[in-house]
Amino acid sequence: MKKLLIVALALGAAGLAHAQTSSPSVSLGLRAWHTQWDTFSYTLDQNGDSVVIQVPAEDKLVFLPVLSMRWGNFTGSLSLYPSTEHEMLGGRRDKRKEFDFNLGYAVTSAVALTLGYKKVEQRGSLLYALDGPVAGISGTAPFGQGWSLYGSFGMGWMKSTGGSDVKFDADYRLSEVGAAYSIPTGGFIKAVTLTAGYRTQVLTSKEALPGQDGRDLTQGFTFGALASF
Repeated sequence: MKKLLIVALALGAAGLAHAQTSSPSVSLGLRAWHTQWDTFSYTLDQNGDSVVIQVPAEDKLVFLPVLSMRWGNFTGSLSLYPSTEHEMLGGRRDKRKEFDFNLGYAVTSAVALTLGYKKVEQRGSLLYALDGPVAGISGTAPFGQGWSLYGSFGMGWMKSTGGSDVKFDADYRLSEVGAAYSIPTGGFIKAVTLTAGYRTQVLTSKEALPGQDGRDLTQGFTFGALASF
């Protein structure tokens, strides 16, 4: 099924650990992602032919704001990878930004299915911009005293936008596993949830050169805090 993918993005996954409620709740948080980014570029081989190569960036800590909502079994989330400059191998500097929007339904107290939209922009010498539908599944496993494990898997099929300087469609994959700790606080802020996990995101660009796909891999540890109102 081509329209399946992504998890209640970011800290939204941890929010599934809370008990379901008939009244709406809103959560606002920030997550830090220690990104290890490796993308593709081009060079000439010994025969003078163009080939796809991988170009790594310096590791960088990126802060992603997250907004999520829940009403009964229904969930929604917004997440932003703000425009960030990354230093690439060789000294060039590329900018990158992402936007995620997801709606979900909790089929059980521990499992949710989601549908959403993702947009990615990367700017080096050229602008590479993609967007498309995403869908997926996430789950939690509480084990007492506010602690829980969470995991998520998603996929998407993205197309280059009209403003993109290069025109490659791409498959999108996301996975994340980690632990969450929820602290009831009472009052205006009902609870604070802390998370720690490992996140991997892959874009596989089709036919970056004839017969050669381009891979864009971002992975690293994530740490977050989410306040529920």
